[in-house]
Amino acid sequence: MRTYAFNQLNATNLLEIASIQYELAEPSVWEGLSRREIGDPARAALAPVVAKLRDFGLHLANEATVWARAIYPLLVLAERRGIFAFALVPLSATFDDVEIRGEADGALAAGVNAEPGTPYVIVVEAKRGIGATEPVSQLLGAMLCAAKRNERDGKPAEVMYGVYTIADVWTFVRARIDWSHAKPAVRVLASGEYVEKLEAATILAILESIIDLHVAT
Repeated sequence: MRTYAFNQLNATNLLEIASIQYELAEPSVWEGLSRREIGDPARAALAPVVAKLRDFGLHLANEATVWARAIYPLLVLAERRGIFAFALVPLSATFDDVEIRGEADGALAAGVNAEPGTPYVIVVEAKRGIGATEPVSQLLGAMLCAAKRNERDGKPAEVMYGVYTIADVWTFVRARIDWSHAKPAVRVLASGEYVEKLEAATILAILESIIDLHVAT
């Protein structure tokens, strides 16, 4: 059996696990999710987070600093109804004769004794440096593992959401997964880029809307 860590996944070896189809941009999907009213308390909580970003050179900071100052605070604000923000979430799954495993940088997931349970939104932060790899394949691999963890009535989840971040820029991804094939068939829809310094309320609204979709099912 072949085993890949998330950071080894790329557009080529991901095809050993699933067939991937990238859909054309559909802004209305994300606009619909962003229409949710986050409320005055959340807007008040966002204000100091955004204020601290405006005077800080995030593109020059390391990943841990970016995570602490920009990404994780928004995930915490999206917590609701027993779903919490977690960092370094272990995930693994087997697909025929290929296993993928690793730690997602973060997730919004059901909390079980302060540990992540069922994951609903997977977050991957783009790494830098010579050994860095593109984040999309890593994210899709982690989302496929999360879909298997979301099993209901013996079936993995057919829709998963994730996001990859580059500094304070967020890009959301929806994966629709057909498990009836020998390899799962994944249709991938990506959002446009949302800059946290300017669109923090929109990012939070999308996160909360995704959680509402899971809570409703």
